Amino acid sequence: MNIPDHKLAVLQNLEFTVVSVWRAHPEMTDYAALRAYEAARQLYRAELRGHAPKPHGLTGLEAATFDALKTMCEYRLGRGTLPGLSEPPPQPPVALELLVDCLRELERSAERHTKAAGKQGYLTFIAEFLP
Repeated sequence: MNIPDHKLAVLQNLEFTVVSVWRAHPEMTDYAALRAYEAARQLYRAELRGHAPKPHGLTGLEAATFDALKTMCEYRLGRGTLPGLSEPPPQPPVALELLVDCLRELERSAERHTKAAGKQGYLTFIAEFLP
């Protein structure tokens, strides 16, 4: 698969965020990551369409993962900073359409790796490629 660099950077940022939550909470499963990706995609897709977002209804690790993911999404959209950083991202903000596309792609990846390798298959897979 040939992924453009600008998209790859966004995918890696989002996956790094999810892996960071998993490393802090080793009991986390792919399901929490998948639910966080879904909720984030629905939030930004509603914005893209000009609709009011629906509440996500997540709790526990799913909510914590979503919150971390949303912080990274806002950072990549050029709307916020990351904890510990006071400056906006050095690269230009990504388009909302690209972010929604990346979130959908990560949902599919989580589904595929969970099906192939079990309840932490996706998390284990992406952690191999991230610091």
